[in-house]
Amino acid sequence: MAQKLQKLNMGNILKQVGYITGQSRKITYYRPPIYTRDDYGVETATVNTNEILIPNVQAYMRNIREKDYVLQRGGHNIIGTSRVYLPNLTTLKNFPNFNQTNNILFNEIEGFDKLIDVDRVVYQIPTSSSTDWEGTNVTFSADGDELLTVTLNSSGAAGVTPTFNTTASSKNILESNRLTLEIKASGTVLLNNIVSSGSSEKVTFTNTVLTVPTDSWLTIDYPFVSGTFTHPASTSSVYLSGTRYGVDITSGSGFSYKENLGVFNLNVSSSASGNKLYLRAAKYYKGIDWVVHSVNDYNDEFMVFDCVRLAGKRESRRRAY
Repeated sequence: MAQKLQKLNMGNILKQVGYITGQSRKITYYRPPIYTRDDYGVETATVNTNEILIPNVQAYMRNIREKDYVLQRGGHNIIGTSRVYLPNLTTLKNFPNFNQTNNILFNEIEGFDKLIDVDRVVYQIPTSSSTDWEGTNVTFSADGDELLTVTLNSSGAAGVTPTFNTTASSKNILESNRLTLEIKASGTVLLNNIVSSGSSEKVTFTNTVLTVPTDSWLTIDYPFVSGTFTHPASTSSVYLSGTRYGVDITSGSGFSYKENLGVFNLNVSSSASGNKLYLRAAKYYKGIDWVVHSVNDYNDEFMVFDCVRLAGKRESRRRAY
């Protein structure tokens, strides 16, 4: 009698492949919000179901065609195709942010959901050295590799809370459209906002109720664009153990990417001196939005998604404008 082959552990395979090839990557899963409709069936500006935005999803990317430049009536477009491999749905739903006990919004990955990959890192925020940072009521230490440790001191002058930011200035982040970072805490630390400051304007990511976890890393990944925001781009999300925390993104219309990033600023609060915030993997990057067009579901092993990339005008046009 022939021996039955064991099932593939796709999760472990993706982790192992990640050590030897760049095709095993951590991507961001995104589903747009669903809006209510009026009595005539017209979509309103009221959100019925919030967006799902979950970073740090391990996947295997097999790009068939990354960029294909097409001249269309509306201008230049960049298209491409890719196959994305993920663990089967049962395994995926065991991950904290996909578990339906915690996240009741997720059911399955559907057509026209987005799988966001990193095209290239535009600017890596330095966390391997403490010499690139300054602050009030804080001390810094770094491991020389990727981890910055910020010790918070709340016993300074009355009314002064810990603040800290990078000291590097005039960084060109023109090509970036997303910002990501990983944080963890020792003790109770609240994340209030993240600010990217230019010479006269800034982009602010604000939340006042998010407690930084102490037992695992929290990955934050959100859109980063210039100009005055309009619906629905003025909001984003952070998912922690399946719970969504809504955040606001505001920007002055004068914010310019080109040679304009002054400081990267994290604002946190802590009631006890000596609590720590850990920061790593912070970067402005250019993302690729892979849109799901078809699904091949191998229930016992893995899922394969055929995806299409659709971007706007070429980078040279953006730089010119």
